[in-house]
Amino acid sequence: MRQRRSFYGHGYEKNYCDDNCTCDKCTEQAALVEKVVCSKDVQKTAEFLLPFSVGPLTDAGALTPEELLGALAAAFGLTGGFVNIRVTPDYTRVEQEVTVIRDKIINLGYIPATLDVEVTPGVIGPRIPIHIHFQEHTDCPGVYPGDQVVESTPVVEAEFNEPLVSIDEGGGTVVNFHLFKAILRTHLTVIRQGIEKNGKFCDLDRNRREPTRLPATINTPFNLTPNTTTVFTPTAVGAALNQPANNTDPEEQ
Repeated sequence: MRQRRSFYGHGYEKNYCDDNCTCDKCTEQAALVEKVVCSKDVQKTAEFLLPFSVGPLTDAGALTPEELLGALAAAFGLTGGFVNIRVTPDYTRVEQEVTVIRDKIINLGYIPATLDVEVTPGVIGPRIPIHIHFQEHTDCPGVYPGDQVVESTPVVEAEFNEPLVSIDEGGGTVVNFHLFKAILRTHLTVIRQGIEKNGKFCDLDRNRREPTRLPATINTPFNLTPNTTTVFTPTAVGAALNQPANNTDPEEQ
């Protein structure tokens, strides 16, 4: 336990004491401490889009590459077609939130990224912003709602990043929908505040272990509100996506 240089000067009738202590009350002056309830490494997986590929496709097949890629171009509103699509993640802006329930930590978050559309070889056109979500449920026996969670900065341990369109050894076109996967690692530390008297720890929250009738609200980093205005028409969306990208370095302007 980590002890702070502050003291509780109020009498405190304890709800329970950890470590099966036999005290009935924690009264008089006592040290305010923070007890580590759980400490674990956590791995999280973020994936985009779908775990399958189509192909190899040939011009003589029932479904040609041009037909499939033409349908994808129409779905994205790309009237001029495209050569390839790739994912570019931004690991410096990973967002995540945690929720504590009994014996478990729920973690939701996302990796900001762009879906980069290559309109001609080597030329990137639209860059579509996306969020690549991840979630993880970590077992932490003994934790309860109200405990504090400290989480380290995510570290990228592994990455899979492939373009949408590739050519196999036989010359066939493969359309890969499993574009991106990343494994992130963080360290979770769950802390509980209490007061220590004669070597015994007493929780400050006397109701921490009381069951609740309503489900807990899971925290998310999105902070979104429902849309209440008319959305863009398909024609407007297609026109917006086909605007040329601004590839100029801001420092050169």
